[in-house]
Amino acid sequence: MSESLKQRVITGIIIGIPMIFMVLFSDLTRIIFLSLILILCAYEFLSLHYKAVDKKYVFIVPSLLVSGVFLVASLYRFDFASIFLFVGVAFNCVLILDLFLGKKNFLSSIPWSKGILYTTIPLSALIFTSASPVFHLLVLGTLFLIWVSDIGAYAVGKSIGKNKLMPSVSPGKSWEGFLGAGVICILSSYIFYKYLGHLRLQQWAIMAAIVWIFGSIGDLVESKMKRYIGVKDSGTILPGHGGFLDRFDGFYFCIPFVLLYINLIDKIY
Repeated sequence: MSESLKQRVITGIIIGIPMIFMVLFSDLTRIIFLSLILILCAYEFLSLHYKAVDKKYVFIVPSLLVSGVFLVASLYRFDFASIFLFVGVAFNCVLILDLFLGKKNFLSSIPWSKGILYTTIPLSALIFTSASPVFHLLVLGTLFLIWVSDIGAYAVGKSIGKNKLMPSVSPGKSWEGFLGAGVICILSSYIFYKYLGHLRLQQWAIMAAIVWIFGSIGDLVESKMKRYIGVKDSGTILPGHGGFLDRFDGFYFCIPFVLLYINLIDKIY
């Protein structure tokens, strides 16, 4: 085992086990987990763009305070649910257009405001649903499906990946890895249907497809931002893995679309 792989495994065990415990244990620990991810991802995003010490105080502190306000609003379930969802979906659609059509990086202009829209709004929208009986399903299902998708993309890409997905953005990703991740992710939806229930099998399969597609796009959006800034990882807090932004970019990017789908199901059924 290489030294880098060994470091990844050790970090995964030390950090991963407490995270999985928090996600599985109760709604309270799930809220704490999401709140920590929200603040850490927001901080890393802003730190990437404001490296000078003076700018850290001018932009990062006020922006984190605003993120905290959104977090409190979602915890106390002030009437912002539909606003969070609309803004999250609309902003991510803009990022998708920028990924494929933009010559520069949309996130890097006025980052103090876009960081809130990029990292805080999706997670706040998810935390807002903590009073709902599907909250555990949304957190567990989305998080574990995104992990399945990531692992599938890595395994298939390393094994048979030849055709580059978006070499100008992320040279290591292949079409084979992307499509393989989709197949594995959708097939695994049966496990979530069997043990988490609530949704029908075809609904779980659609949710898995949403997580796979938008989670993969979210990973590319962050890759484009890092390439524009000129960094490999968003942080060093997770040795061998990078930062929290690197680990959860696909997770929070797909959340608005998952929530939109769940809302549509509630209205249809």
